[in-house]
Amino acid sequence: MRKIFIFIVAIFFAACGGEDKVPIEVSISERYNPILHRNVKYLNITSLVDSVKITNIIPNRGKCKVGGVLDKNDIKIDKTLSYSQTWDYIPLSNCNKILEVKVETDHGDWTFSFN
Repeated sequence: MRKIFIFIVAIFFAACGGEDKVPIEVSISERYNPILHRNVKYLNITSLVDSVKITNIIPNRGKCKVGGVLDKNDIKIDKTLSYSQTWDYIPLSNCNKILEVKVETDHGDWTFSFN
């Protein structure tokens, strides 16, 4: 009986192992913004799963503002990406150097570090 219990527990953990797969890839790019007449930083977020919903983005542990209307704390992001789709996120302002970005999704929260 004990062997059957261990076997069932092992199957459960093997089946749940895929839940920790990172659903997105995040990179930073810089390009010219004709409205601001200068180069600005963008987050490039690519889906690695069939569907992922992005609900919030927090650069540099909240010490770096996100451009546009998202400067307000009560506004949430509602962006769904399908597999291999890339979203060039709103320019980041007041960020000389982006060290870390936390992305909250319907697959969990993920933190990405940049050197």
